[in-house]
Amino acid sequence: MAVMEKVQTARQLRAEGKIKESFELLKSSQEKIHDSVLWQHQPLFWADLKAGNCLLTRRRGSDAAFISELWSDAEFVQRFHRMALRIPQQQSELARVLNSEYVSLISDLNSLHWMVKDKQGKAWGILSLTNISLSHKRAEVLLGVKADAPFGLATAAMLVLFRFYFEVLKFHKLYTLTFDDNAHPLRGVLHLGFKEEGRFREHFHDQSTGQFVDMVQAGLLAEEAFSAGNKRLMQRLLN
Repeated sequence: MAVMEKVQTARQLRAEGKIKESFELLKSSQEKIHDSVLWQHQPLFWADLKAGNCLLTRRRGSDAAFISELWSDAEFVQRFHRMALRIPQQQSELARVLNSEYVSLISDLNSLHWMVKDKQGKAWGILSLTNISLSHKRAEVLLGVKADAPFGLATAAMLVLFRFYFEVLKFHKLYTLTFDDNAHPLRGVLHLGFKEEGRFREHFHDQSTGQFVDMVQAGLLAEEAFSAGNKRLMQRLLN
């Protein structure tokens, strides 16, 4: 079986929930498979991330109803990502899109998406890595939870991500872009150690208001993610 055929077979195995088998098929291949491709097939990318009251699960077709609910909440979309693309209105089509996303590699979409859940498995929001650069080891993070989410769940989700992103994946930088007229998210990431790196003046045209809005970029380096303050938060929220 040629390499590309094996990659396609591995994708089908993931669609069937056979994550480990997908990886083992390529790992045992006699043909030369690029290290970066094999690395992206590791089961850890589809494993649940859990600590304390927070559970992160990879977004997939079974989450279609909840995603539709979130996208119908204009206030949530405004907080999470006001430039978010429209989603299919038919849940069957949305489920198909989400399942295709689920089985894809980082290099296919340059993104990873998780559902933010409490320890009972109830979904409250979304955590996404977008614009992932494997060569520069950086990505943009977006986090949005419902207004009535359990206290501390959003912070816990970010801290769980820090452990996975910086300690397991060994990435170097995480950054976020926030709107100047939405100060709460910026305060939240600065509290977690992000540093304000720059302001893009009147960078976004908000069609709902007709106004041009500044955007602020804040970044966090690997050596800054586990500060004394964040370690105290982890002790309180993740244990």
